[in-house]
Amino acid sequence: MRRPDLPSGFDGWQVVDATPQETSSGIFCCGPCSVESIKNGLVYMKYDTPFIFAEVNSDKVYWQRQSDGSFKIVYVEEKAIGTLISTKAIGSNMREDITHIYKHPEGSDAERKAVETATAHGSKPNVYESRDAAEDVGVQVEAEDAVMGQDLAVSVVLTNRGGSQRTVKLHLYLSVTFYTGVTGPVFKDSKKEVALAPGASDRVVLPVAYSEYRPHLVDQGAMLLNVSGRVLENGQVLAKQHTFRLRTPDLSLTVLGAAVVGQETEVQIVFKNPLPITLTNVVFRLEGSGLQRSKVLNVGDIGGNETVTLRQTFVPVRPGPRQLVASLDSPQLSQVHGVIQVDVAPAPDGSSFAGARGSSNRSGENIPMVGRGEG
Repeated sequence: MRRPDLPSGFDGWQVVDATPQETSSGIFCCGPCSVESIKNGLVYMKYDTPFIFAEVNSDKVYWQRQSDGSFKIVYVEEKAIGTLISTKAIGSNMREDITHIYKHPEGSDAERKAVETATAHGSKPNVYESRDAAEDVGVQVEAEDAVMGQDLAVSVVLTNRGGSQRTVKLHLYLSVTFYTGVTGPVFKDSKKEVALAPGASDRVVLPVAYSEYRPHLVDQGAMLLNVSGRVLENGQVLAKQHTFRLRTPDLSLTVLGAAVVGQETEVQIVFKNPLPITLTNVVFRLEGSGLQRSKVLNVGDIGGNETVTLRQTFVPVRPGPRQLVASLDSPQLSQVHGVIQVDVAPAPDGSSFAGARGSSNRSGENIPMVGRGEG
């Protein structure tokens, strides 16, 4: 985008957010903001640069309320925000890292200058007090690649970076979290005292059975682990949060035969229920631009750990590379998707289907399974 309202050098990529978190000059909007101004800490450039600079350069600060009602900083994560800025890669569905477009290399002189420039134009440059406690115990959270329906384990690794023995009183507590960030009640916790020799590390594992987390799951299958602790010898406070999601299985899609404009094509969908319980009132949805209007398929119940196969036909209406997308929903399991690229050949007679929107065969029908069986 051209930015004739700014000095030379600020054309090009701009940040625009159609769903901002707060108002800008009384209006819910954000940007346009030059990416070049963000990278160099020029927060006085229009529009909303201070807000966006903070979004990609902030520290995550943990505060503790004191007995007199005041708050004290107890822990700061300096690399929790703005470390993986991503976009969709051109020509594929892969992730492309664009952190380098928004920020100079970590620890470089240019990065330090950008932060100093932004801070100089801030309203509270000295808002954070220095922490006086020694910080020779480090904490790191490791969550395994958990799958919906299976038991999981979350680990906390404590490392003594000092030259004296340290004793840590640790408290772990786990809760589910909504996509909005609102957390539910804690459903599992653990307390442990860990002794660390100089230079040593120890791992504290919190095992969680499927039967423990199943009753508490909400929308996205996300969980939040809170870690708090205290080093007895020097009073250092440990604090850490880690959010992770339970993986749901993918739908496996296979196009059976060639796809040609105007000709019926068949797709096969295979799904394995990862849960040991029956999925009830299961609904599949199938759609794809130029391939298939949104279609709802009612398939009834799917038994615990059962694998099912169904087939559907569609009539492509536009040639070229297309994507066919399927999803599954039930009261017990959601967020299950599958996608396949379909390369559609032109009609042999050259006829045009440009005005069509896709196959419109019946939607909402009850669909019998082609195959059922244990996975």
